[in-house]
Amino acid sequence: MDKDFILAREAQLVYSNSAAFGFNPVGDSLARWKGTLTYTTNRGRNMFTFEIFLPEYFPNVPPVVTAVGWMDHPNIDDDGFVQLRILDNWRAEFHLYQVIIALKNLMSRVPPTPKGETAKSVRDTVARIIETPPVSPNKTVFAETTALRTELSSLTKQIQEKDEELARFHAQQMTQAQPSDSDEGKRLSTQDSIESERIAISELLAALEDRYASGEISIFEYSRLYKKYSKELYIARKQTEYLG
Repeated sequence: MDKDFILAREAQLVYSNSAAFGFNPVGDSLARWKGTLTYTTNRGRNMFTFEIFLPEYFPNVPPVVTAVGWMDHPNIDDDGFVQLRILDNWRAEFHLYQVIIALKNLMSRVPPTPKGETAKSVRDTVARIIETPPVSPNKTVFAETTALRTELSSLTKQIQEKDEELARFHAQQMTQAQPSDSDEGKRLSTQDSIESERIAISELLAALEDRYASGEISIFEYSRLYKKYSKELYIARKQTEYLG
């Protein structure tokens, strides 16, 4: 199905569902949407902005939801990625307006707070715990679990680096040019180098989709790597256009 048709259909569904009102496309792109949610608590009235990005392979892969600016919320990680149940259980028949409604419902149940307020509350709680430390028989188990998570994170990063290294080596083998001292030869060599980088990133993006589809990586890891590889691919394409 044509990508422009998919995005146009999603826009129509958003505008036809009143519960999704408040989110609009960013500029001329129907792949990026932004909305501001307002909440009034005992600390006053606060406005929070969110962005939703529809990846190239949407709807086969879920949208990426991020918080714009700094805010505290149990479902928002340090990089601003928002965790929603609909994203964790994504199916191709789901739509953008459903993601917007899920986001609104979550933030209505547990409104976010400006960065720092939650941190102060946590610090105060930690201070009280330190003053009266409980006796925990599972302290050793907790420490071991933390160590295992740290080791797993390190191994995941090493695997990612090896995957990237292998993809780039494979692409270089495909586009390796003959050495030449002429200006034209150097230009062709540079083009081949950029083309090999483009091929490598394209392969990494394809592999990333497979890893997410198989449940090998989380939505947060998928979102982080997708943004990284997409940016690198965009730069490689622009360099190719410039040299061409």
